[in-house]
Amino acid sequence: MKRKLSLLIVLLFATSAFALENPWDTKLPFKNAIINYNLSGTMSGEKTTYIKDYGRTTAEYSNTSMKMFGMTQQQKEIIITTPDWVYTIDLMEKIGTKQANPKKFMIQEFNNLSKAEKKKVIKNSESLGVSTIEGMDGTLEKNAEKILGYMCDKVSMAGTDTYIFSGTDLPLKVKGETMGVKIDQTATSIKKESASSSKYELPSNIQLEHNEQADQMMQDRAKTIIQTILENKHSKSADTSPQMSAPQPPANESNQMTPEMQEQMKQMMEILGKQGG
Repeated sequence: MKRKLSLLIVLLFATSAFALENPWDTKLPFKNAIINYNLSGTMSGEKTTYIKDYGRTTAEYSNTSMKMFGMTQQQKEIIITTPDWVYTIDLMEKIGTKQANPKKFMIQEFNNLSKAEKKKVIKNSESLGVSTIEGMDGTLEKNAEKILGYMCDKVSMAGTDTYIFSGTDLPLKVKGETMGVKIDQTATSIKKESASSSKYELPSNIQLEHNEQADQMMQDRAKTIIQTILENKHSKSADTSPQMSAPQPPANESNQMTPEMQEQMKQMMEILGKQGG
């Protein structure tokens, strides 16, 4: 399942100063907006993200092409994210998936804590968040750059620099190269206006697959992460890394790639498979 950047531990570290507010229930600096992006590199094209309710609900429409080994593959995709669900629609293949929003489980687990436990999670988050990023050979730079008038934090990891709205997980710029895959995604405009409600509606002609086992895995992972932060333990078995999507890929390298890069590698392998056949 393709997902926007899952920076849940980074997000906790970036927002740990806000009283007892839930670190995963974040808000963008505007209630409604339309953000346009330009993509270049291995994958080129355009993307538009529609935002409502301060980012709790988004609809991402992308029209891109990927060039690998002299071949070009077109991709049209819709990703609709609500507080409860993430819907990913492949308009070329006419297929889609429905998966629980991993943030939902993080929010629930944090809200289930006592007031004292919440304070402890927030207190422990900074050191654990920093060590998690450093453990993946990454860095976090607060207020690193202003993009389209908004301050962004810079997360550098696995050869990729991601600039996110400060205190959130929504990127305005992603640039880097991993395993020969180049990505350059930059927001070109932000319009603080409401989009048509139809942008958040699912296509009626596409049947969605739902992996309930993956949802349960994410819920279990959320409990483990909260407990790990609460106890301030750096546990490898707990896996407090930012990757929360399920099912988990078998290769550790995939956990260190952006969702766009994971999708590119997936497409590359599909192309290689067709060539081999």
